[in-house]
Amino acid sequence: MVRALRVVAMIGCLLAAGGAAYGAAAPPVDQAALQDVFGRLLGSPPVVRLAAVFDPQAGDYERVNVYAEHAAIQGLRVDQLWIRLLGASFDAAQLRQGTLKVLAVRDSAVYGRVATSSVEEFLNHESAVRDAKVSEAGDATAVQGTVVYQGLPTHVQMRGVFQVYGQPEVFFHIQSLVVDSVPMPAAVAGQFERQINPILDLRGWPVAFPLRTFRQTGDAFVLSSQADLSQPCDACGGAPVQLKP
Repeated sequence: MVRALRVVAMIGCLLAAGGAAYGAAAPPVDQAALQDVFGRLLGSPPVVRLAAVFDPQAGDYERVNVYAEHAAIQGLRVDQLWIRLLGASFDAAQLRQGTLKVLAVRDSAVYGRVATSSVEEFLNHESAVRDAKVSEAGDATAVQGTVVYQGLPTHVQMRGVFQVYGQPEVFFHIQSLVVDSVPMPAAVAGQFERQINPILDLRGWPVAFPLRTFRQTGDAFVLSSQADLSQPCDACGGAPVQLKP
């Protein structure tokens, strides 16, 4: 009798352990809730679609693909945005409260198209720049506007290139700087460059994306984790192929 009770107790323990393991491997929230969290994180854009594949054996999401239109990240309005996460796990309790807290991610990538007008709007609101205008200048980018320089509103014209280094930051390297029609020496340009950089800093975002391209193409900029823009960014979620609803 005692032996039988022990066997029953052992079976109960095994079933309980198995049930706990199964529960831990189950998706923490449904896909609609996960989409809502990403939607709020991206500034509640009018279009946001999410497709996720959960791996019950690994206990994480094999992949999460997000597509959004007119999203906002750190004040920058992105006309089209693709995000892909691989091997991602999230804090379930935080997700249920509407907050994205990434516990682990094997790989991440992003691809976005940003209108030149959106870059101008970002510069006007995120720094002491007014009336910023951005245009192509051959292989470089020309920026002009009014800034507070040494305490005085000053008209500034810059020519330079946007640079990224595989980190979630965008820098602007100044090739020439003209202040009130007076060309500035390299030392002054370097000092001004240090004051404005990084132009965009995404290190505080819940997911860290490597940025390898921020390039002006016509009336828009391309922001991508992929250095070669001649091919669709499959690692970014298949851009420019849109996700199915």
